[in-house]
Amino acid sequence: MFDYQKLYANRTPADRPVFLCLDCEKETDDRAHRCPSCKGAIDVLYPLDRVEFGALDSNPNPLLRYKDVLPVAEEGHITWLGEGNTPCTDVPALARLLGVRSVYIKDETRNPTRSTKDRIASASLSRFKGLGVREFVMASTGNSSMAYANSMSLVRGFKLHIFVGEQFAYRLNYADHPQIDTHAVAGSFVGAGTIAQKFAEDNGYFWEGGFFNYARREGLKMSYIEAYQQMPSAPTHVFQAISSGMGLLGGYKGAVEMNRLGLLESTPSFVGVQEDSCAPMVSAWNAGRAAIAQEDIVENPEGLAHAIQRGDPTNTYPYLRAMALNTGGALVAARTHDMHMAKGLLKSLGFDACYAAAACLAGAMRMAQEGSLKEDSDLLVILTGAERPMLPTPTNILAVAS
Repeated sequence: MFDYQKLYANRTPADRPVFLCLDCEKETDDRAHRCPSCKGAIDVLYPLDRVEFGALDSNPNPLLRYKDVLPVAEEGHITWLGEGNTPCTDVPALARLLGVRSVYIKDETRNPTRSTKDRIASASLSRFKGLGVREFVMASTGNSSMAYANSMSLVRGFKLHIFVGEQFAYRLNYADHPQIDTHAVAGSFVGAGTIAQKFAEDNGYFWEGGFFNYARREGLKMSYIEAYQQMPSAPTHVFQAISSGMGLLGGYKGAVEMNRLGLLESTPSFVGVQEDSCAPMVSAWNAGRAAIAQEDIVENPEGLAHAIQRGDPTNTYPYLRAMALNTGGALVAARTHDMHMAKGLLKSLGFDACYAAAACLAGAMRMAQEGSLKEDSDLLVILTGAERPMLPTPTNILAVAS
C-alpha cells in the first residue's frame, strides 16, 4: 500500500523529478500513465531541497508560483488558462452547525468554467507541450471536457477528441470548434472510456489518461496548496466529493510535500464523499475490502450528483483506500436529504455549488451527526463546481458503436 510520506522519505530525488509507480515503485519515463510491469499509477517525486515555494502573492499564475512541484520540464511549456487564486472562506455558521471549531470553503466554482477541472487542463497541456503531444483523446462526464474544450479556444496547435456516454451528452457545454471532435458512445462513462482508449491506440493518438494522467492530479493539487496557504493553520480534515478521487489524492500529496518542506504543521485526515445512490468505494471501505468487489459495483448509476456517478471505480479505489488509511480519513456516503440541505445552505451563504460539490458538505454533516468530528476540528471543504447556466452544446457529434 503506497504512502506519500514513505515514498518521499525513501525515494526523494537529488537533482531532478523522478517518475515511478505508486505500487511497485519502479521508475519509468514521463510519457507513461501506468506502470509497464504492474499497471499501477505513475506519479512524480520532486527534489524538495531544491523547491522554491511561492507565496500566494508572489505570482498570479499558480503554475509559475508552484512550478517546482509540478511536472513541467521547462517554464516555456507552462500553459495557464486563467484558473486559480480562488477564495478560501471561513464560514462560522457552518462551524456552529457541525459543532466544530472552523469550516473553510475553498470555492473552485470561481474558475473560468466554474469547475476545479480547469486546473487539469492547464497542467496537462503544459505537460503535453513538453512531451510534444499535439493530438489526444479523452473521456468525460462533462466538467473535464468543458475545461479542455475551453482550452482549445485559447490555445492553438492542439487537436482534441472527446468521448462521452450518451447519458451524459447533455452535460457537454461547449460550442463546436475546429480543434475538437466529439464522439457519443451508447452506455456509461466507463464504457466511453474503454472505447476512447481503443480509438487512441488504433489511430496513434495520445490517450489523455483520466485519473492515471499524473498531470491531472498535480493540477488539482494546486487548489489544495492554495487553500493550505490561505488558512491560518493546517486543517484537521479535508472533504471532497469523489468519482475517481484524483483531486483528493492530489490534495493528499500536496499536504505531504508542504509538510516535508516545513510549510504545513500536520497532514490532515482526508475524507472522500460519494452519493449514497452510487457509492461503490464507500461500500468496499465499509466492508473492509482492499479492492472493489462485484457487490460494490453500481451498474446503472442514478442520483442527484451526475458528475460523480462512477459505478465501477475498480482501478482507482485502492489509492483512495490507502490515502484514507494513511491519514486517518474515511470514505463516506452522503444521504440524499443531506445533499438537498447542504446545497440550500451553501446557496444561502453565497456559494453556488452543484449537487456533486454539495455532497462533500453533506458528508461532513453526516460525520458530525454520527459523532466522528471533534469540537476542535478544523474542516476544509472543497467545492469542486457549480451549476452552469445555459451554454452552447456541440451539434456535430459523431456516434460511435459500443
